[in-house]
Parts: sequence; C-alpha cells; structure tokens
Amino acid sequence: MNTFSIPLLAALVELIPFAGMLIGFVAIVTPFAFIVAIVAVNSANARKKAELHHATIRLALEKGQPLPPELLNPPAACEPKRKFNDRKAGLILIAVGIGLYFFFASVGGPVGAKVAWNLRWASLIPGLIGVALLINSAFEGSGAKNDKG
Repeated sequence: MNTFSIPLLAALVELIPFAGMLIGFVAIVTPFAFIVAIVAVNSANARKKAELHHATIRLALEKGQPLPPELLNPPAACEPKRKFNDRKAGLILIAVGIGLYFFFASVGGPVGAKVAWNLRWASLIPGLIGVALLINSAFEGSGAKNDKG
C-alpha cells in the first residue's frame, strides 16, 4: 500500500468545496474573459494595420515618392454591406416559435407536464417577433415601391 494515498485522499476531501466554488467562478468569468480577449485581439490587429499603413507612407515620403490618393484615403470595402433581410429573419423566428411550441407541448412527464404545457406560451416571444419582422418587411417593400414610382 502506498504511504501517500491516505494523506492525499484526506487533502482532496478538504479541497472538494473549494473545487465546486472554483468551477462556478470559472463558469461565470470565462464568457466575459473571451469577450475581453476578442476585443483585445481586434484592437491589436487594427493598431498593427494602422502602424503598417503609417510606416508605408513614411517610407514613401523618405524616398521622395509621390503618394497616390488611394494610399491616403483608402477606398471603402469592395463588397457592399448586405442589407438585413427582415423577411428571412421573420420566417426563421416564426419557425423557431412553432418548434418551441410543439416541443413544450410534447415534453413533460408526470411531474413536469403542467410546467412544460404552460411554458409552451414562451414560444410566442420569438414567433411574434418574427411576425413583427414580416410586417416590417412588407412596409419597407411597399415604401420602396412608392418611392420609386
């Protein structure tokens, strides 16, 4: 029998409450840490891109090269931004609402049947948001036709 096993187990038993708190802390802090990391990486990339742009301009000026206007004022992105599609988003949200309704209506069992049956009304939230987006897309579509004609 290993002489380290008993004291090691005793030490682990004392650390179990701490481990539970640590898991909870990590579970709460991790999403926020990822958000901070994403913002930091994007900021560092933007700063590096600006530094390279300034270094290129400085090097061209040191060598006496004329600066093209595209270098001073970079053109906008080549691809135009896609317009948000209200009709597509509305149809997706209505489908999610219908799916949630049938899911909550069929889930349950003897204990949670009443809770799940009452929870099916929560599916109205994405469903009605989808209906509002469809109505908005209809108004925007008719407004664009009236503006043209």
